[in-house]
Amino acid sequence: MTVTTALIAEAPPTRSAEQPRTRRPDRRVWLYVLPVVAVFLFVFVGPLFYTAWTALHETNYYQIGEFSGLNSLVDLFSDPSLPAQIGTTLTFSLGALVIALPAGLLSAIVLNNLHSFKRTVRSLFLLPWLMSQATAGTVWLWFLNPNFGPASAITTSLGWGPTDVFSTPGAALVAVTLITAWWSYPQAMLLFLGALQTIPEELRESLRMDGGGAWRGFISITLPYLRNTIVSVVVVLLMLYVQMVTIILVTTRGGPLAATETLSMRVYNQTFNDFDLSGASATALLLFAVNTVLTLVAIRFRRKEAL
Repeated sequence: MTVTTALIAEAPPTRSAEQPRTRRPDRRVWLYVLPVVAVFLFVFVGPLFYTAWTALHETNYYQIGEFSGLNSLVDLFSDPSLPAQIGTTLTFSLGALVIALPAGLLSAIVLNNLHSFKRTVRSLFLLPWLMSQATAGTVWLWFLNPNFGPASAITTSLGWGPTDVFSTPGAALVAVTLITAWWSYPQAMLLFLGALQTIPEELRESLRMDGGGAWRGFISITLPYLRNTIVSVVVVLLMLYVQMVTIILVTTRGGPLAATETLSMRVYNQTFNDFDLSGASATALLLFAVNTVLTLVAIRFRRKEAL
């Protein structure tokens, strides 16, 4: 046996290229996963289970008493005022969506095509969203005040008399819907603006070379690229409107004659006015079910688009 043969025989076997190298799991990944799981359990799962637990028990003010089963849910769905509150929630949410969605899209298109004073215009468009809901509601409550509000002064000078929109049920619902849409449309604008900036400029140039105009570009290029974004914006805004409390609380408190009492306002009134914590928890579970359905619809639509 030669020296070379002996060295080859004693050398350790080399790993075949076809055999994958087994990698040990990196335990450091748990340093990133555990905080997220802890926050999720503390912020979402914990309050959800506590709300369900409260709905299954009798409550005296804020004290949880004996187990009552599904009595609070039965009382909720047997309440004769529930259909009206659901209708008010749908009218308010869909009405604000119909206004905020096109306003956000139009504002995003304007900003995307603007070349001068872009930062200034964007700041003006974002101004409503920079306010808190309480501030936005207070500003409009002052503006529409029938005694000393600027709107009342304008209508009086035109011979129409003072403006008192918050004293009439229908006008109050319209006013709250418009205020909410005005406050929330910048959120839709930002989402649309980010999506518009991902559209390849080559497509627009090709369309212009073929003689296509602005409307043709909007139908053939912009809308197809914004399809998933539109679904996302619709779901985000609807979830926001369904849970809206502050603007309604500041302006109308659910009145007049419960004309603006949405399901979220029902939760507030049951909790802080009626001290019915069990009933408020049952209504909150209904709102959670609505938000879950909206999320599942969005996920299903996006999966179909991906296929």
